Amino acid sequence: MAIILRKLLVLGLCLLCMPAWAQDFILKKNGDEIVGRVVQVSADTVLFRHFTDASGIAYAMPRQEVAQVRLMDSANLTGAPELLYKDEASSTENHRLLALQAKLDAKKYHKAKGVFWTTLGSTIIHPAAGMVAGSVIAAVPPGTGSDDNPNRYMMKDPVYRASYVKQARRRKASKAAAGFGVGAAVLGVVSLIAIGGI
Repeated sequence: MAIILRKLLVLGLCLLCMPAWAQDFILKKNGDEIVGRVVQVSADTVLFRHFTDASGIAYAMPRQEVAQVRLMDSANLTGAPELLYKDEASSTENHRLLALQAKLDAKKYHKAKGVFWTTLGSTIIHPAAGMVAGSVIAAVPPGTGSDDNPNRYMMKDPVYRASYVKQARRRKASKAAAGFGVGAAVLGVVSLIAIGGI
């Protein structure tokens, strides 16, 4: 008898909690999150009811204050909320921050190995060879998975990847230019010594 009562108690608690599982989420731009039931999303407002009063007054919130609206789909077995609305300004800001993080990561962690020394050596052999070697090395797309970047997992995001590759390519090009410059300077000094010694 006690086992049956315990099972009925657990079942009753589960039934009481079910409305809370099917709540929608409104994320405001200031970071606040509202849990409730979204009634309507229009061009300028989001109408919702608080989760404590599911059949009560519907409150209106200006859409410019809202970053995201997520609806819970009870048929969704994963329980992940479906994204109904996402503010484009917030999305643009997220992309800008992601691109900035990728740029900083490329500056800090991307190692353009051998670019400087290869260009320098080629330039000492012949300036035209150094120019060609530096141009070819700078044109080759940089690798994205072989360095010590702790944010490598973010390479799946196209915004992060594009910004990282762009900054890594700049880094390679600057090292190639530095190699060519040092090589040309060494060649110039050697030429002056050779001419002065004659």
